[in-house]
Amino acid sequence: MAKMTDKTHDHLVITTFPDGDLRARWEDFLRNAPFATHYVTPDFFVDPFAGRGERFAILAFDGEQIDAVLTGVRANNKLISGMAVRPQTAFRRDIDRASAANALVRGLASHAGETVELVTFHSWEPIEALASFGYAHEAATGAARVIMLDLKKGADALFKEFSERRRTDLRKTMKQGKLEVKLLETASELAELYEIHKDWNARKGNMPDAFESFGAMLNSPHRATFIAINEGKIVAGTYLRFCEGAVVEYAANNSLAEFQKLRPNELLGWKAIEWACENRFSKFSMGASHPFLARYGGELLASHRYQFDRTFLKRHVVRERATRLAVRTYLSLPEQLRKRIKSVTA
Repeated sequence: MAKMTDKTHDHLVITTFPDGDLRARWEDFLRNAPFATHYVTPDFFVDPFAGRGERFAILAFDGEQIDAVLTGVRANNKLISGMAVRPQTAFRRDIDRASAANALVRGLASHAGETVELVTFHSWEPIEALASFGYAHEAATGAARVIMLDLKKGADALFKEFSERRRTDLRKTMKQGKLEVKLLETASELAELYEIHKDWNARKGNMPDAFESFGAMLNSPHRATFIAINEGKIVAGTYLRFCEGAVVEYAANNSLAEFQKLRPNELLGWKAIEWACENRFSKFSMGASHPFLARYGGELLASHRYQFDRTFLKRHVVRERATRLAVRTYLSLPEQLRKRIKSVTA
């Protein structure tokens, strides 16, 4: 734990779950931070899905008041905070954001020490004047952007902004009445949903989460899971992360292939949005921007990445540029040639 002072904001670096007084001040911050998310809450330290590595949080203070929070992990000589589609930096509304960010980057520098080669963090809100600290700025583009819904509009207004196809499918699904949607509540429901989780990952060629981690969702204060039921059988589940009064994030979805014709995933998304409006959250991040999610309307939002390559000759920057060039070159090739290259390298 380290503390350092700049002109207007102090910072505090912590690596464990906060004590009662600090936690109370952190929770006061969360009630006043419009882009606060689950991974910016103190529960970041105990959530099983929050990332591999040594977890840390940096808090920026104005006197006793917390004005900004950044959480992340230390792994492989890197400090990493969030992703383009899931920033883990938040600021109190109506503050000097540049000064608070100044404290955060000073905290990153003190926590990085001499061995960290690359420092990366993401923010929903742009931050000025970080270039003098060595940070390069990049706004997210393409698939790295997310669909963000303004829940203050209310559920009825948001429904009208869905695509015509999404509205038609939802009306048909609700009229048929073959699906019941409810919150996950019991251990038996959890066990049944876990089987769907394993089936879904097997079809995608992924490893499922361990049951112990998966089961932690049931009692998490910052997670909610909606399930769709057909004739007493769970057929799909949608997983949400949230911070009370602020941002709800669409984290993932699992469903059984043979029930897709009933459109459970579309209905789960709509019921989750209704629930978020009823519970007075401010924003709903769909977590991505692919067509299925884009049909829920909303704004296409780009986050901001701030990165400091501390290596000689900026090795990480050079490697990233080379990778991006290779990807662009591959995508520019004729489809038949891309298939031949893929078959050779598979």
